[in-house]
Amino acid sequence: MESRFNYTFTGLFVVVFAMGLIAFAFWLGKYGQNELDYRRFHVYITESVSGLSPEASVKFNGVDVGKVESIQINPRNSEEVELILKIKKETPIKTDSYAVLKFYGITGLAFIEIVGGSKDAPLLIDNGQHSSVIPTRPSLITRLDESLSNVASKLSATLERTDRILNDRNIENIAQTLEHLRSVSAQIDSYQGEVKALLERTAALEANATDTLNTMKEAAGSVQKTSDSVDALVQTKASSALDSLEKTSRESRALIRKFEASLERGDYDLRSIASPTASELNELLLQSRTLTQEMEMTLRHLRESPSDLLFKKSAPKPGPGE
Repeated sequence: MESRFNYTFTGLFVVVFAMGLIAFAFWLGKYGQNELDYRRFHVYITESVSGLSPEASVKFNGVDVGKVESIQINPRNSEEVELILKIKKETPIKTDSYAVLKFYGITGLAFIEIVGGSKDAPLLIDNGQHSSVIPTRPSLITRLDESLSNVASKLSATLERTDRILNDRNIENIAQTLEHLRSVSAQIDSYQGEVKALLERTAALEANATDTLNTMKEAAGSVQKTSDSVDALVQTKASSALDSLEKTSRESRALIRKFEASLERGDYDLRSIASPTASELNELLLQSRTLTQEMEMTLRHLRESPSDLLFKKSAPKPGPGE
């Protein structure tokens, strides 16, 4: 009886242990999860994925949303590593989202970070035949490596150019140039007295030029005043002459009107007085014409040379018939 109990207990223990192992395997492999709650996305990376392993975390803006399901070389392009990401269906991966390879501190373990995705962008969905592809961007390590490589290449080129510049011949030329500069500086120091005297002379010339300019300004003001006086005098004389000419014209018109009135009344004998009156009238008209010509000549001379009215520098031109 005791032997039968031991066999029963042993068999029961083996069955329970086997069921526990099976349950643990299911739990470890996540077989109990509903596959309909996940979506798969492809990611193609051109850099090294060292430190990234299957079952590595996939984060969306720092939140765990899935796992890396598989890692392999892209069979269509050997320069790329193909990753298949298993991500929760409710994760809002947009068309402008992108994947970046990141690392946990200094441990070297890597994970996939999905970044971006604006609010108004449409969701990234598959086409029914192939999984959707999330674009990638270089990781921080790759960017630093490229930057350091560029810096190193530029630094190497700079050092090479510096070696070319600082060769023995150029160093000797620089030393000669410094020696020449020293000698030039010594010569300039010796000319300080002459330069100071030249500056003092320049200051004196500047003062004389200033005085000359002030004198010229005063002379220009005097000439302007004289010109204004001459213009006023010319205008006064011309106005008086024109007034006299207008007065003579009015008197001539009045005399003619009186003469016409007397003729209409029959006060004069035309034959007896026509000859002397006509001759006087002709003489009066001739004098008026001569006076007008003289006035025109005088005004023209005054316009050409107003200073002749005061200084008489130009000889008067002979009048008509002189």
